[in-house]
Amino acid sequence: MLLIAIVIGILGGYGAVLFRFIIKLMQYLFYHNSSDILMFAQDTPFYILIGMPALGGLIVGLDVHFGAREAREHGVPEVMEAIVLRNGQIRKRVAFVKIMASAVCIGSGGSVGREGPIVQIGSSIGSTVAQALKFSHASM
Repeated sequence: MLLIAIVIGILGGYGAVLFRFIIKLMQYLFYHNSSDILMFAQDTPFYILIGMPALGGLIVGLDVHFGAREAREHGVPEVMEAIVLRNGQIRKRVAFVKIMASAVCIGSGGSVGREGPIVQIGSSIGSTVAQALKFSHASM
């Protein structure tokens, strides 16, 4: 069990690194700049600063609506809900949808934190591994 926990921790860490990389990629796609937004915001037209977060919100809304509705919230409450109500089972696609939706939101300038999505990504990986190894609900 300890070895599996270590593997899940490593995979969760790689998920967090991937998430941070995709945020930078999304910011580059929206603004053609991946540095800190405070470094280039003063040179960016106001309609871009208003329009890109709105476009990002539209993309996120569609992604979550059609991808995985569990990914619509911040992360920690959904993980707790999955533990209590669904015996720790989180659908496999939640990690992917959460990574993409949160990265688009943050990369486009939306006001979202990185910690909640990382919690949900790691939990989804752990749940997927536990389901694949056919762990009991108590072990999950």
